[in-house]
Amino acid sequence: MKHLSQDGETVLIKIMPALSPPSRKRASGDKLAILLDVETTGLSFTQDRVIQLAIRPFYFDPETFEITGLARKTVMFNDPQEEIREEIIKITGITNKDVEGHFIDWEWVKNAIERAEFIISHNAKFDRQFVESEIARANLVQTEGPIWCCSINFIEWSDLFPVKVPSRSLEVLCAWSGFFYDSHSADADVDALLHLVRKHDALQELITRASSPEYRVYAVDSPIQQNQLLKRRWYRWDPNVSMWYKLFENRDEAEEDVAWLKENIDQVKPEIFELDPKYRYSPE
Repeated sequence: MKHLSQDGETVLIKIMPALSPPSRKRASGDKLAILLDVETTGLSFTQDRVIQLAIRPFYFDPETFEITGLARKTVMFNDPQEEIREEIIKITGITNKDVEGHFIDWEWVKNAIERAEFIISHNAKFDRQFVESEIARANLVQTEGPIWCCSINFIEWSDLFPVKVPSRSLEVLCAWSGFFYDSHSADADVDALLHLVRKHDALQELITRASSPEYRVYAVDSPIQQNQLLKRRWYRWDPNVSMWYKLFENRDEAEEDVAWLKENIDQVKPEIFELDPKYRYSPE
């Protein structure tokens, strides 16, 4: 963090200020987005449960990406019907007493999400899978909803600091941006993320990149002897289809990798699949 130091010996980090109001009023064509964060009893969306959810809606100008409206934040606790493990209590600060007798109205959450055009989370895969699993558990039918935007993946944080940041965790990015907050609480995390994105003027990059389709190159029929080569080229294993794949943000790069596969791996029959951004990070 020495880039924050004025004297080469000390670093000054200030507490996060209250969110400042928008500089201009909302217009009729502005877009609705929601900052969303969950705290859970664990990492498995099929076995663990949400214990806290925070939602902070806001509006922005789709031309300038200036925030034009901040809506009231909603924070809800949810009783998982089991004891919260001590390690989770230490991480989140949420106790069994905090959640006892509290239940999230998932129909309200579903309706709120479907009204927005964008949902922004700092780990969108994690948050979307948990939220949609809870909605399905409540026997609610989900319609085609908004685009989920991941601020970890769709902001080039390395370009925003003079040296390489050691982690893209929200807490670290905030500290490297000169402020701290009560982290690992959904309540505080949504406001910290909004403050961070505004501070770096990163909303346009986030929305634009998340709104673009994703291209997956599958190494169809790749022989098992080439698994290590694929790993070295950053391919991942998809257990659902038993194939190696790699993600790309534009089709040209995907086609370049298809050409590389054909040149370097015998028998492979690479295929490109285009994924609509609305389905990115979905648990299904």
